[in-house]
Amino acid sequence: MDAGADDYLGKPFDPQELLARIRALLRRSHQPSTPILTWGDLHLDPVSTTVTYSDNLVPVTPKEYALLELFLRNSKRVFSCDAILDHLWSYGGTPSEEAIRTHIKGLRYKLKHAGAAADLIETVYGIGYRLKPVNSLEVNLLTDTWEKFKGQVLEQVAVLERLSIRFLNRDLQSDWQEVGRSIAHSLSGSLGMFGFSLSSELARQIEKLLGGRQELTIEQGQWLYSMVGALQEELERPVSLPDLYYFDPTPAIDILLVSVDPDLEREIQSLVDERKWHIQVVPTIAAAKSQLQHHLTRSILLSPDLAQQTEEVVRLLVEVGKHVPAIPVILLTDAPGLHPEIERFGTCTSICPNSPSEIILEIERSIAQVESTQTHILVVDDDLKILAILRALLVPWGFRVTTLSDPQKFWEIVPVAKPDLLILDVEMPTINGLELCKSVRDRADWSHLPIIFLTARTEPTLIQQVFAIGADDFVNKPVVGPEIIARITNLMERQQVKRLRAAERLNLDREQRKITPDRAEFSNQTEIQVESIAIQQLLQAENERHAKTIAEICDRLDLLHQLFVRIQV
Repeated sequence: MDAGADDYLGKPFDPQELLARIRALLRRSHQPSTPILTWGDLHLDPVSTTVTYSDNLVPVTPKEYALLELFLRNSKRVFSCDAILDHLWSYGGTPSEEAIRTHIKGLRYKLKHAGAAADLIETVYGIGYRLKPVNSLEVNLLTDTWEKFKGQVLEQVAVLERLSIRFLNRDLQSDWQEVGRSIAHSLSGSLGMFGFSLSSELARQIEKLLGGRQELTIEQGQWLYSMVGALQEELERPVSLPDLYYFDPTPAIDILLVSVDPDLEREIQSLVDERKWHIQVVPTIAAAKSQLQHHLTRSILLSPDLAQQTEEVVRLLVEVGKHVPAIPVILLTDAPGLHPEIERFGTCTSICPNSPSEIILEIERSIAQVESTQTHILVVDDDLKILAILRALLVPWGFRVTTLSDPQKFWEIVPVAKPDLLILDVEMPTINGLELCKSVRDRADWSHLPIIFLTARTEPTLIQQVFAIGADDFVNKPVVGPEIIARITNLMERQQVKRLRAAERLNLDREQRKITPDRAEFSNQTEIQVESIAIQQLLQAENERHAKTIAEICDRLDLLHQLFVRIQV
């Protein structure tokens, strides 16, 4: 073995054992090695548990290593101190948040000493910590998203150009100003999110110009035409990196199937197609671990033959446990129950299915159980660009997002979606956000729902009106990523504090109601004892009087008897 052999089998040997060992070696030779986690020039090797930056070794402590591994495996998330404490100190004592800041400070110092930027681990104020985004990657992702909507934006600008030309030619419809203002309002809210900050400001000025009640003058019309031309020129430049992060065009994997059984794959694929899910099939657990590094995965399904590979399954569960949010793992087995080493991981369940439909139902149940712990946000906006941007922004942060472009269907969606938070645009066709907010507050079963308004308008009167009808917060377009995340996080934390306080008050009321009868019973018992003593005292007094009276009667009877004797004599 020291000379380099991979296995050893003594003679005489069992042929079946020899074949089994050969198959095991062949499987091992095709298994890819555990991937090295990278972020720019930063490399973390899970096998050797070493960290390097630009080939310089970074001497980290076990907690610093675990902290860096958490960031690298969830590179698109920001972790609060509480989340880090829950993840890295889930077993044993939990230190204070100051300990987290100390570990972050020490890790930053060591990375900087190895040649990294001082802010490689970035502080997102009001939220937590994350790896600083790699600009080149973000620009590519943002460009991909911009290309999806570029044609729609240019068509809207072309409409503004046609309207301005018609105004100069005095060939106008009666509602041309309102049409132009609506388009400019949409552009002012979305262009800034794609990095076109100047374009967003130009669209805002056009909206302000067309929003007046008076007819435009010739000078204003010429100004409108020149601003539209400037807007077109600005949109032709390359997109730049804004303050918005995390546009991920890679589709999520709904089921990561680990199997070499083609029949099982066909059966699962047929049911997955009905649900329009995306399934990825890999032959080994090692390949599955590699997929987890590159794709957002909702569930993992292991074929029955893997039930005997306890060590490999345990390694997979360890890997899965490092991902946020959790990924449910379903192990198909021929016999009920799990190996004790596997069972201690709460993310793994086993089933003995009688049909493929039972497997899909178990996967749906497991996914629903995980998603039920995520904050569910319903976004209502008639601008599809805004909906796409918000979904791309919020999902990687661990939020579950439902988008709605038709506000008339609001009350059809809400009872089904059951959101934890609502984001509303102000200006929408048929029903505006203010009306929706008021209708939510007027319904007892939804009046508690947190509401954030998202709009390009900034008038103080509008802001006052928004809060007057019951909104909880107000965010301006274009959206700044960390700002809206911080507002959502803070609002949900406040709601959680309210629920905890309400629960405490409820428990206190229950205790008081429980104590009150006990006190009344004690009071009644005391009164009974007092009254009993009083009665005993009265009876005793009465008995003493009776005894005295009887003695007097006896004395008088004795005196009468003596008198009768004297008379007889």
